[in-house]
Amino acid sequence: MNTKSHLKTEALPGAANAEPGDKMEQIRELMFGGVVRDIDRRLKDLSERFEAELARIARESESRLAALEARLDPQIEKLGALLRQETAARTGALDDVDTRFSQALRTQRSEINGVLQQHEDSATAAEARARDALTQLDQRTREALQSLQEALGSARAELGGQKLAREDLADLMAEVSLRLRGTQDVAKSG
Repeated sequence: MNTKSHLKTEALPGAANAEPGDKMEQIRELMFGGVVRDIDRRLKDLSERFEAELARIARESESRLAALEARLDPQIEKLGALLRQETAARTGALDDVDTRFSQALRTQRSEINGVLQQHEDSATAAEARARDALTQLDQRTREALQSLQEALGSARAELGGQKLAREDLADLMAEVSLRLRGTQDVAKSG
């Protein structure tokens, strides 16, 4: 109450000169000024406590985050190293598979070329054997034909010696013909 009366005494001397809007302001100040100042002080205290708590939470969060990072950094580094090792191992495995595949391909190619060469050599040898066989067959056929021609020539000569010649045959036929006419003429006349 003391403060209210003190305020009233301070406000009264200037109240005579104040305008009506200022008077309303003074009345508000008298009625609610202490409450407003108290609320302002409490809000200021609350704001300071809130800011202090926020700063404490921020510091605590930063320290927890730093601790978490300190714990996670080695694990992340370890995982990175494992990932690099796995990548290197897989790359090595792929290179090994590529090398094996290339070797297998070369081996298969050389085996196929070897088999093809064997078939080509075999075909060449078979062709040479077939040519030789054909040559021998041709030679035997010529020899057989020559032998047959000689046998036929000798058979003709032998038959020619044993049989009548054409002229002899023609004379013989003419004589038979004359005799047959002569027999017919005798038979007709008789």
